[in-house]
Amino acid sequence: MSTDYSTMTASSSTLDVTIWFFVIILFIVILFLLYYFLNKSIKKGPKNKEVALIKKYYIDRNLYIGLLRVFNEYYLVLISSNSSEVLRKVDEDEVFEIIGESPKFINTFTKFLKRDKTDEESKKEK
Repeated sequence: MSTDYSTMTASSSTLDVTIWFFVIILFIVILFLLYYFLNKSIKKGPKNKEVALIKKYYIDRNLYIGLLRVFNEYYLVLISSNSSEVLRKVDEDEVFEIIGESPKFINTFTKFLKRDKTDEESKKEK
């Protein structure tokens, strides 16, 4: 049983190669999209409003100092690949100096209102 290659046309083999080329390109694009979305979701991690690492300052590849917010308190933490250690507690004013940003007006205003409310409640209790 010999195959007669003379009956096979050049256009059909070109068509097969073109289809496979587009299938492979489509497969690669799907893999890149999957990688992009998985990588993006893994970097974010679970969202937690009470605990957040505000800023990182790398000292070495596996060693950095982080500014950590736990509820409404801030801490400077030394973090390595094997351990972590709290260096000191940081005031809110120092946090804005470290980050290099000024406090937003709305945050300052809401804190003022909360403070004002607690002052009024303490006067009523007396």
